[in-house]
Amino acid sequence: MQEGLPPRVRAMQEPPLSESGSNDYAPDPLARAEAMSGSPEAPAAPKPPPAPRSVLLGAAKITVRAPIPRVFEALTNGEQLAMWWAEDARIEAELGGRYEGTLPEGRVEGTITAIDGPGKLSYTWPVPHEGGSVETSVVFELSPKGPETAVHVAHRSPMPVPGGWDGVWQRSVQSLKAFLEQDAPGPA
Repeated sequence: MQEGLPPRVRAMQEPPLSESGSNDYAPDPLARAEAMSGSPEAPAAPKPPPAPRSVLLGAAKITVRAPIPRVFEALTNGEQLAMWWAEDARIEAELGGRYEGTLPEGRVEGTITAIDGPGKLSYTWPVPHEGGSVETSVVFELSPKGPETAVHVAHRSPMPVPGGWDGVWQRSVQSLKAFLEQDAPGPA
């Protein structure tokens, strides 16, 4: 059937012969029966869905009448942070730097994990939980909205942690907005 083809094409189309000179495949009948019947045991129970890598504890969004660099400065300058967010605020505005302050909910002693100014700031927040602490993370993302800035904050944890987190972050962004807009001109 392939005799009229050049040898190099014929070699690619014809599979090599087995040692016996035959291309017939005959599987072991016992192995074939076992493969088709499966194991005699009951089918395994379905696996539970994987646990989520993080739980959203709280989030808030707000639009502020201030340019992004000004909002970012309010998030990364300790003196300004103390005016709108936390008492005794201390910040080292660099990757691995500290992000600390005292809130009504307790002391935040975090470490900056990302500082991509002026658009993103994230830090850890170890939250007390069941005799220990849970390493949570907070991310502020800033984006332009005309002459204003959209601020989105999200607080995540590897597990649920009780607390009124949405309220914490709503109060925080409202306070940030009031601080930044206290001298800002109103809309035209």
